[in-house]
Amino acid sequence: MKAKSITTLAALVILGAAYVTAATDNVAEEVAWVVGDQPIWKSEIEEAYQQMLYERVPVNGDPYCIIPEQLAIEKLYLHQADIDTVEVSDNMVMSQVDAMLNYYIANLGSKEKVEQVFHKSLPALREQQIEVVKNRMRISQVQQNLTSKIKITPADVRRYFDQLPKDSIPYVPTQVEVQILTLRPSIPRQEIEDVKARLRDYSDRITRGESDFSTLAILYSQDPESASRGGEMDFAGRAQFVPEFSAVALTSMTRKRFPRLSRLNMGSTSSSSSKNVASASKCATFC
Repeated sequence: MKAKSITTLAALVILGAAYVTAATDNVAEEVAWVVGDQPIWKSEIEEAYQQMLYERVPVNGDPYCIIPEQLAIEKLYLHQADIDTVEVSDNMVMSQVDAMLNYYIANLGSKEKVEQVFHKSLPALREQQIEVVKNRMRISQVQQNLTSKIKITPADVRRYFDQLPKDSIPYVPTQVEVQILTLRPSIPRQEIEDVKARLRDYSDRITRGESDFSTLAILYSQDPESASRGGEMDFAGRAQFVPEFSAVALTSMTRKRFPRLSRLNMGSTSSSSSKNVASASKCATFC
């Protein structure tokens, strides 16, 4: 009955997904998907996307298609949780929320930084995470209930296929996975321009005072070691960098002016800096 209920609701998701739209500056709020009679708001998708960026969760594809689909599946499970009256302990929920907030504060450096990154006051963020964690635990319980009575062993699977007529067993061609390491790959021009556009956007956001360098480094840097310190790599001398980078990164700069973008043999880089010379090199790993 549970499986049938979830299957029926899944069909409603397909019928109810009227449209999925990317974020626009002139729309305050809108419905992106509908699951049964439950809407999925654009703000929910944006918050989930920002959370994934902070936690460095890879998004394979268009996030404005993948994330609404994930939220829709979660709502199906939550609907089943309501039917089964699945409840979770408030103490367990609060314990996980407190641990999560403490992790954010430890990594970002202060409560104020956390509020800046998530665009919410700490109490508002706590309330949001309570709901998120509670729903996550309820979904986990529903998934366990759905599979708790399924008992099958590898021997059962072998016996099943042994009893099938040979001509009824589907032919599965041999598949191999190959990885190719290219020493000197050709980078498409469009990809280079996209990287430059992202780096210029980071620089503009810092110049306008919309974001702090350390915050952007934590969110977008691909260097885990220095990202946790807001892009800081300690002080370093000119000789420790390649000459092309030092020539740009160590030029004079002000709060309103950042050095130009430069491209090195090891990849494209932004030489925008903050606090000290070493921080300048951190922008190289943003993209």
